[in-house]
Amino acid sequence: MDVMPWQAVIFISIPEAFLVNLMGLSLVGVRPDLKRLGAAAAVQALASFGVRALPMVYGIHILVQLITTIVIIRLAVGLPWRLAIPGSLLGLVIFAGVLDPLYIPFVVRVIPLERILANPWVRVAVSVPQQLVMLLVILACRRYDFKVISMT
Repeated sequence: MDVMPWQAVIFISIPEAFLVNLMGLSLVGVRPDLKRLGAAAAVQALASFGVRALPMVYGIHILVQLITTIVIIRLAVGLPWRLAIPGSLLGLVIFAGVLDPLYIPFVVRVIPLERILANPWVRVAVSVPQQLVMLLVILACRRYDFKVISMT
């Protein structure tokens, strides 16, 4: 498994965790306290760093990260399970199931994967457009009061 440099943890994992969870929660109609969500994102990024370092079969780490994300959102943000679970799942599904498959193949055509993984700052730069797309989704959801599921 790839070992994440500190730059990736701080400038990719924390903002990504924040945006993925905010996007998922926004899509179920939850407007969480942003400070608490930021704290949850920092804890989640550190947990993700630890999980990725564990020697486990590929794919299992995603399930472990999903479970830890749900628990962290539940505890740190103070949401009930009925909101934490669908919000976390929806954010992850959109990020890992839609954004990543659309974005990553495009990026690796322009910048070889070896170069991205070898340079922490290239890795950070490559993540910015994807984070901006998530931010736009979040802003659109809030502006137009759009929800996939109304859970509140």
